[in-house]
Amino acid sequence: MIRHLLTIIRTQRAMNGWIYAELVVVICAVWWMTDKIWVDLRTFYSPMGLDIRNTWVFNMDKLHPQADGYVPGELALSTETEDLFRLKAQIEQHHAIEAVSVSIYACPYTNSEVITPATPVDGDTIVSKGKSFRTYYVSPEYFDVFRIRDSNSEHLTFNPSNVSKPITAVITADVSEMFFHTTEAAGRRLNFNGNEDLDIGAVCNPVRDNEYKKNEPALFPVIQSAEFWNMFINQVGIGGVTVCVRTKQAMSQDEMNIFLREMGDRLTVNNLYVYSVTPFSSLRADKLKKPGDDMRKQLSLTVFLLINVFFGVIGTFWIRTQYRRGEIGIRMALGANRSTLKKYLHGEGLCLLFLTLPFTLLFALNMIYMDIPDSYRLPYTVSRFAITFGGTYLLMTLMIMSGIGFPTRKISRIAPAEALQYE
Repeated sequence: MIRHLLTIIRTQRAMNGWIYAELVVVICAVWWMTDKIWVDLRTFYSPMGLDIRNTWVFNMDKLHPQADGYVPGELALSTETEDLFRLKAQIEQHHAIEAVSVSIYACPYTNSEVITPATPVDGDTIVSKGKSFRTYYVSPEYFDVFRIRDSNSEHLTFNPSNVSKPITAVITADVSEMFFHTTEAAGRRLNFNGNEDLDIGAVCNPVRDNEYKKNEPALFPVIQSAEFWNMFINQVGIGGVTVCVRTKQAMSQDEMNIFLREMGDRLTVNNLYVYSVTPFSSLRADKLKKPGDDMRKQLSLTVFLLINVFFGVIGTFWIRTQYRRGEIGIRMALGANRSTLKKYLHGEGLCLLFLTLPFTLLFALNMIYMDIPDSYRLPYTVSRFAITFGGTYLLMTLMIMSGIGFPTRKISRIAPAEALQYE
């Protein structure tokens, strides 16, 4: 009987070698999938830095020269910029409106984007040398429309000494850290686009364009002068300007249509008029549709692979344990305790898992060294590695324990004489 037991043990060693090789490959694949899912989820659910609830885009255009009410250029008594801000003021006067802003290249969930170089005047010019940043040209009300908070997550207010300046800069906290190694940069100065120095009026939380992007260091030139607005509008045209509106309460599209009818002629100033409104929730849905579909496909594929791994690992250890019924019968006939036998089988499976650690660790560190995992959207930190790598081993432990535990419990209830029949 002992000779038979030794033969079985030698056979199990060969089987364990194949299972060990399978575990190494599977764990590396599961870690890669787990890390990718973690980055996608962390990026998607990170704070946006702004709030688009109850916000709308008022789409504007100019009357065609043959349209009724068209004002020829020689008869116009105001510039396009003056018409724009008069229209803004008329919208603000309605009791349902909380805030109205005018901006250029600043709307979330759109493809408009401009990158501008900037350096600190009295900060770290070495670290910031050659850096360019996403730039949002906005009116002061922009921060109220999107409820953007300062670096302390409080209502953003400007430094009183800068309110009267033609252009004041608001920078995100990551730019402030880069330039001045602090988030308390209000009152400092930066050189914008290599042309002029701007006072920094406030530091705000980082903002993101959409849920699938990480936040980028950004600058907000807050334009408070009609002269500068006129200069920018002459460059981009009135079509490049966006009027964003926050209502005091949530409104459906039908309610907004009623609002537009109430406004009537107040939505037209000379040749400039509002022809439609679009909720930011609709812009968000359109913008996220394609990346959302791609992410769902990748997530579905990953879940499918994990399910296959789950059943594969459980099935492997289940069949392996079932195959050892004869060995278990011999051990029980030799007087082995049932609880001790269970611990032995579980310990053997966990020992196989533990022995994979050097190879899987080497694989993971090599991948990180070559910067293959996504470290742009989520920096690779010790905590990220601990969560993804530790989560992989926890998942594999549960699979192995399940694959061993259920058949072992069933086999251990068989009488030793019956178990020996399998041998």
